[in-house]
Parts: sequence; structure tokens; C-alpha cells
Amino acid sequence: MRGEVAAHSPAIAHGNRGRRINWEIFDQAQQLDTIGNMNIRPLYRLIAVPCVVSLLFLTACSNKLIPTPYAAYGEEGLRSFAQTPAELQTPEIPILYVTDRVVDKQGPTGPKYGHKRSRDMAFGEAEISLGKDVTWDQLVADSTGPTRSRTYVPQVSKVVEAGTIKSIITKVTVENGSLRFAADTLAKLQQEQQPFNDLLSSWLARTERKEVLLFIHGYNNTFDDAILRLAQAWHFGGRKGVPVVYTWPAGSGGLKGYAYDRESGEFTTVHLKRLLVMLAMHPDVERVHVISHSRGTDVALTSIRELHDEVRGALRATPLAVRAATLDGDTVPPEDGTFAPANTAAALKLATFVLAAPDLDLEVFIQRFFGENVVRAAERVVIYFSEEDEALGLADWLFRSKRRVGAMRIEDFPESERSMLAQVSSLELVNAKVSGYTSHSYILQHPAALSDLTRLIGERAKAGSERRPLVKPTAGLWELDNDYLKPKDTP
Repeated sequence: MRGEVAAHSPAIAHGNRGRRINWEIFDQAQQLDTIGNMNIRPLYRLIAVPCVVSLLFLTACSNKLIPTPYAAYGEEGLRSFAQTPAELQTPEIPILYVTDRVVDKQGPTGPKYGHKRSRDMAFGEAEISLGKDVTWDQLVADSTGPTRSRTYVPQVSKVVEAGTIKSIITKVTVENGSLRFAADTLAKLQQEQQPFNDLLSSWLARTERKEVLLFIHGYNNTFDDAILRLAQAWHFGGRKGVPVVYTWPAGSGGLKGYAYDRESGEFTTVHLKRLLVMLAMHPDVERVHVISHSRGTDVALTSIRELHDEVRGALRATPLAVRAATLDGDTVPPEDGTFAPANTAAALKLATFVLAAPDLDLEVFIQRFFGENVVRAAERVVIYFSEEDEALGLADWLFRSKRRVGAMRIEDFPESERSMLAQVSSLELVNAKVSGYTSHSYILQHPAALSDLTRLIGERAKAGSERRPLVKPTAGLWELDNDYLKPKDTP
């Protein structure tokens, strides 16, 4: 996979906790309009902007199997793997996927999905190989401690597309000069979605935990990048529940790559919303856990926010919804001016919504997330952030943001807002004060951060509990560091 920040960049200096980016180099250059009689502004843009974009949000990940999370060390890890369903006790790691990428070509391992956008959604299964002559027992032994008997190199070795779900646009007709859905739309949707439901049912039948772990990746991730990320994290969690990668059309790369991926993120929300509803409507799914990373947090948040608004409207939970219903003669406005709370979490079966290293402008996020009460859309919302996140520092500079959520500080919130956040029991803000690994992809790579995520999802443990002993430096904030959940006497 790609490297996150180029160590040879002249804008990078070494600080106390690792590589630090010297933003003054860019800022000083930007202030120079001319040298002599030559206008250097176009030259600056030609050199600096591509440099920044090429560094921005590149998803660092070693080709080797990620380090074992501390929570999987020793007897605890062995017990977890012993409970892995028999059908999943294989040296390969299977994964479900849903995508709206176009197939570039057919390869020896199956379809090769690229970065172009498809109006339809494809779904299927991918298989990850860890190397030759790997056995389950050997893999378990090497997945429960700090050292390994061999090197494991995860690769997507097989992709089998099981079907497609046609675009909702194909169901639109024109009646009396207006666009409308055909009368048989609902029946056709259910018929088209049935193969996916059948595939999901077969996976749910393998596991006692009838839960879906849905991963939404960030900028510049290829199809394989996204598959490998969730596969490794799911493996170290004991392969519980059903892992589903939602991989949207990112990864075009180049100077225009970030802009293309941002618009792909807007394009894909219609499909992600449909997938979330499909998961919620499946009778055997008990809970859904959404893990979003980097730019994927915007994709996930936008989709969930729109579904939340849909539920609020259906419940007459907003002034506009009440007005619309009143105009239709359906109801009357509440006399006391209050509205029914929207139980979006129950409707979506959304137990956990994780936003890791969010590539979101803090001010925009506050408007969306708190202004529209999206915190109620899941039983629990957990935001992981880190001041050491250099990739998001680049985004702050490039977009002149006050701050990205993934690199925020508690001081960014006024005291009144901090007090309010501390009282929201369903919200956890976790400062990942970790180093030694990539500063942007820590949640799925760092053994301390991934350990917390594993216990959050796998055990539904609360922050500050015995199983998730996060430090609480101040009201409304939790912290973890490099040694969080690290067993004693571990090198």
C-alpha cells in the first residue's frame, strides 16, 4: 500500500515524537508573489500544490501482517481464536464486499475494480492469502504474541462477484410531466436485493454473533487496500460477526486525485444509504457496527445524517415535517412545540458508529453532527483523533481549516460545549496519543489503538470500564497511549 508522508520532503523535520511537518516553509513561499520581475505565484502552485496533494491522506500500511494488538496477546487471544467458527478457522481470511467501482478488467484472481464510478452496486466475496504453507494453528500462535515464526504478507488472492444491484435511477418513470417511481418499484427492489440477502444469510449462519462489521475507507484507497485493512483487523478480533467492506470509487491518484475522491464521496452516499437500509431490513442481523476512516468518515456521516433526517421526517420530529403533514391534512402541530425524538439507532440497528482520524472540517462537523443531533443516530458514537496526525495537518493547511476533527484538541471547544459533551453518555471522544506507527492509520495498525477498537466492537465495552481502562484527563475526553492494554513484561 501507499506511504503516508514522504520522509524526504523538505517540509518535514524531526520532532520529539517523530516526523513533524514544517508548515512555515509552505506559508513563507506562498507569501512571495515575485522574484525580481518574475511572477512566481503560478510556479508555487505548480510545485507546492502537487506536493501537498501527493502527501495528503496516503494510507500507509506495511506489506506485512500488522502487529498483533495487545488485546490479543497470550491466553486471551488463544481463547478468542478457539471460539472462531469452525468454517472460518482457515489460513485464508474471507471478506464480504459491496462496491460501486467499475471493473477495469478481469484478472487471474477475479475482477479488478478501479476508481471509476458505477451507478450499480456489485457485491461478492474476497479471499486474503497470508503466504504459502500457512496452517491455522501456526497462524493462531503467531497472532497472539509480539514475535512470529515467519513473515506473513497479506494479498487479495481471490475475488468472486456474486451479483449486482441496479441503480435506483432505473426505476424512475415520467408521469404527467413529473419524475416518479414506478408502481412496482418496491417489489423489484426486494427481488434485486435478494441474492445479497441470501449471501449475507449464509455468512450469518456461520457465526453465533449476528452482527455486521461495516468498514468505510478513506481517500486514495484501492479496492485491495480496503479489503486488506478490514481483513486484518477482523482476524485479530477473533473473526466474530460478518465483515463487510464498503469500497467506494477512490484511488485515482495524481494531482486531481483528492478532488476526484471528494466528489466520489458525494456520489457514493446514495449507495451507502441503500446498503445501510438493506442491512437494517435483514431479519437475521441484530446489530450493525460502522467503522469509518479518514475521508470515509464524511461518506459515512453524510449517509447516516440523511437517513436520520428521513426518520425524523417520518416521525414528524422536525418543524418542516410537521408543517408538510399539516398541509396534507395528516396531523396537527404539537401544541407544546415539542417533537417526537427520532429513534434512528433502532431503525438502522446501528450499535456503534466509529469515526477514526476524521477528515472533516471541525466547524462543518459541529454544524452537521450536533446541530442536527446525529449523535442520536447510533447507540454509541466514538471519535478517535490525534494531534500527531500529520496527514490531517496537511489538510488544515491546504483548505485553511480551523482544524480537522481527526487532529482536534479539547481546547477547540468552549468550556460550555465541553460541559455539554461530557453529559452525552452515548458519545466518546478518544485522543490516541500513540507514536511509532503511521500517524493517520493508527486505528487499524497500532497495537494499542486497535486493541481499544477490538474491545469496543467485540465486547461493547464502555470507555473507562475494566475492559477499556482509558484515562480521563478531563470531563468529556478519554486518552490512550502507546502502552495502553500492553501486558506487563512485554518488550
